[in-house]
Amino acid sequence: MPALLRKLVIFAAVDGLILQFPGNGLRHNGNSETSSIRIDYKTGRISSIPAYPADQDERGPGLEAFGLVGLLNVASYSFLISITQRQQVAQIQGKPVYTISNVAVIPISSQEDASRAISQAKEQLLQGDDEQDETASEESLSDVETEGEEVDISSVPSSPVRETYHARGHSVSSIAEDVIGKKARFGRFAANWLSRKTLGLPGFGTVGQNTEDPSKVSNQSIELTDVNKINTEATTAEGDTSLQKTTGQPSSADPTVELLPKLLRYTKLLFTSSNFFFAYDYDLTRHIAGQRLALNSHLPLHKIVDELYFWNKHLMAPFITADAHSFVLPLMQGFVGQREFTVATAPDHQPTRLDNSTQGSSEGRILGEKHEAQASGADVNKRNFLLTLISRRSVKRPGLRYLRRGVDDEGNTANNVETEQILSVPDRDSAHNIYSYLQVRGSIPLYFSQSPYAFKPVPVLHHSTETNQFAFDRHFRALSQKYGKIQAVSLIDKHASEKKLGEQYEKYAQALNKSGGIEGAPLGLEWFDFHNECRGMKFENVNRLINSLENTLNEYGDTIVRNDTVVRGQTGIIRTNCMDCLDRTGVAQCAFGQWALERELKQEGIEIDLSGDSSTQWFNTLWADNGDAISKQYSSTAALKGDYTRTRKRDYRGALNDLGLTLTRYFNNIVSDYFSQACIDYLLGNVSTQVFKEFATEMQTADPGISVQKLRQNAIDTSCRIVISEQSEEFLGGWTMLTPRQPNTLRTLPFEEAVLLLTDAAIYSCRFDWNTDKVLSFERIDLRSVTRINYGTYITSILTDTQTDKRGNVGLVIEHREGDTNALRVNTRSLQSNVDTKTLDSNATSNNEWDMYSWFKGAPRSKTQFIAFKALPLSNSVTQTRRSSTTVSEIDWVRAICEEIERAMKAGEAPRPDSDDHEGSSIIEASDIISLEDAKARTGILEHLVYDIKKLVWA
Repeated sequence: MPALLRKLVIFAAVDGLILQFPGNGLRHNGNSETSSIRIDYKTGRISSIPAYPADQDERGPGLEAFGLVGLLNVASYSFLISITQRQQVAQIQGKPVYTISNVAVIPISSQEDASRAISQAKEQLLQGDDEQDETASEESLSDVETEGEEVDISSVPSSPVRETYHARGHSVSSIAEDVIGKKARFGRFAANWLSRKTLGLPGFGTVGQNTEDPSKVSNQSIELTDVNKINTEATTAEGDTSLQKTTGQPSSADPTVELLPKLLRYTKLLFTSSNFFFAYDYDLTRHIAGQRLALNSHLPLHKIVDELYFWNKHLMAPFITADAHSFVLPLMQGFVGQREFTVATAPDHQPTRLDNSTQGSSEGRILGEKHEAQASGADVNKRNFLLTLISRRSVKRPGLRYLRRGVDDEGNTANNVETEQILSVPDRDSAHNIYSYLQVRGSIPLYFSQSPYAFKPVPVLHHSTETNQFAFDRHFRALSQKYGKIQAVSLIDKHASEKKLGEQYEKYAQALNKSGGIEGAPLGLEWFDFHNECRGMKFENVNRLINSLENTLNEYGDTIVRNDTVVRGQTGIIRTNCMDCLDRTGVAQCAFGQWALERELKQEGIEIDLSGDSSTQWFNTLWADNGDAISKQYSSTAALKGDYTRTRKRDYRGALNDLGLTLTRYFNNIVSDYFSQACIDYLLGNVSTQVFKEFATEMQTADPGISVQKLRQNAIDTSCRIVISEQSEEFLGGWTMLTPRQPNTLRTLPFEEAVLLLTDAAIYSCRFDWNTDKVLSFERIDLRSVTRINYGTYITSILTDTQTDKRGNVGLVIEHREGDTNALRVNTRSLQSNVDTKTLDSNATSNNEWDMYSWFKGAPRSKTQFIAFKALPLSNSVTQTRRSSTTVSEIDWVRAICEEIERAMKAGEAPRPDSDDHEGSSIIEASDIISLEDAKARTGILEHLVYDIKKLVWA
């Protein structure tokens, strides 16, 4: 991205939305680039055009933007997200670095809509500082004010009305001010997410309301005037501010359209949370030693950046496809902070050499930040330094706390963040040393989860040893390829609920080292029981960890760049984790950063003890701001233990502050995070729009990092090995399907995902433990006892449109007679596993109205039984991102299973139990299992009430 690009102009023309750089052209590294593009209103396609010469009367008002976040496409709707406010937070090697303070969401549906949104965005930019600060507070990503409730807004920086430059020697809008000095108030309830505040999107934010005063409508007005057709374009009606008012009917039945207002709201909140950073001519995604690639390349910046930290790549895909490279501005989520400080030294000291000799070194003392040092009248030599802290949040396995834990199939871990601490001089002088020290944090690389509904959730391990070991090894090998040697540091407890997970961590690390380690180098693992070692709020005891790893730290070293050449490279990395990789990890990483800074100052000839220097408050605050930023991005609140990180002191007020944050996290975990996670996955391109249909049905979404297909195939393979005991039986097929919890019933909620196996002799229905990959129980049904197979519509709920869709809700029922060859076995983890088949009748004593259906009536209850299966959706939000459509429908898939069972019966020449049937007749019947009408008649008011309450809170 060329340094010349600081602003672009967006205006609505008759033939499309025009994006234009000032001037007639733009050059980047000698290559001409497109200076103007058009986005078509109807198709949303991007096309290059020459400098737009249209008269002002042919186009709407223009909006100056500092760059683009990207183009958001949802179903048939498109929205351009542009950066309207920015704030400079640092300057690295003479290159300014900015954070996004505000964005405009412009609907691309018509000139009228776009013009109105642009005009209202401009009006907002002209508002006073007080109004803007108030708006920023109301639009906090994690703590939105609600009527009658007090919330904590102190940890969110205000967004400046105009671009503001802060001197490097001063604090840069701390993400969280000192929690001791603030009278923090906490509380967040369901109403905040359902608030009718429009966030600049009145058409969606005021559904079901009448907005009588149009002047109070915020920026980017959007209305849907035709919700009966999904493919109609979004249009704006100034006097009509609700979907219900437009149509006289409830809003569209399409969950994607219903949730679109909330998606836009979250998108705006996300990108205005001061957690996204960019630079026009510096690669924020790479550490200091990797900048040579950008300096020596003639490629656009977006082709140089590390895709691991390129957060808006998916949103920028339309611009990249259209070769509009000048408009592609890579964004990094994380943290960027900078402080300039002054060190007083003796007059005759000289920097040490790189061999760590102490020639010319002298004891120094920090006078504080530069503006503080200037006020000091000390008659000593003063040296100015610049400390920059950059945290880069990975786009792999992204998301929120309890919804993204552990590792995925590719070896990516949740909350994976690379943090770089850079020590340099304020004035760019390539002859001076630039020091860079890297650390990483990330979740324990094992498959595990924790329930969001408990204050102290117990970690639950998932999957087999082989599956975990494969992902574990893959993670550390990828880490080693990037950083070299690895020293893992685990800060979890050595007792209570965390102990088991820590022991497994050690177990898999030992297995990795026994197999040869990582390219011959062993993986180091230090288990430091943080809470035990630092009990009594004595967090300074974390220095014991530093001392125990001192040899490793010295071996890995840091990176030194001089004259744009890497003089020495860091040879290894410290990888730190606790349970969330937030609070304990933040304290430990701050300690490692302090060790690195002391070492680097020593190489500059300055002996100093930062922990005992009262003037290093700025260092603690910088790291505390970093911890709060990462914490907000993962848990929606500031970090715990932030008072110690800032002040090196811990008292009851800090503990009370942490209690408030814990309660806020708890609410977010069980309510808000589910939809937020769906939005994050969609904005990153990991899922399709079907994610919103899944959310509307289940109020939660699947994990795109975990291959459901692989898990289900593994369950089928495991079940085959366990339950098919006769070697003479030939395995013919296996499927995973939903089944009622109780046997001989059609609807006992919740349904469980079970494994259906078919051999040439029997059918096996296996109950499977998906956490441990074990078979809990199975029922064997001899093919000779099968009397009838029915398939058809199988509706078990009518609460959402997806659940009432006859095409997607189908299943099969297998009727069979009792027989000596049938059996039910339960894994009791003891010597006894047999269960008498008569217990099947006792388990089915519920005899409710769902356990019998038309063709089954009249059959002897004691002699005839059945098992029911419902088909799982053949496609979901993850698979739809990889293929355009499903080739086989659910009904065809279920019918194929029925035919496979019948072929197995005939191939085995199993005698037909019904003597009246003609030879060759089929036992398969196509009829409703539970029709839509029956489901409606039998769904009680309580079910509707529970769902409505859940939808009110979650959606």
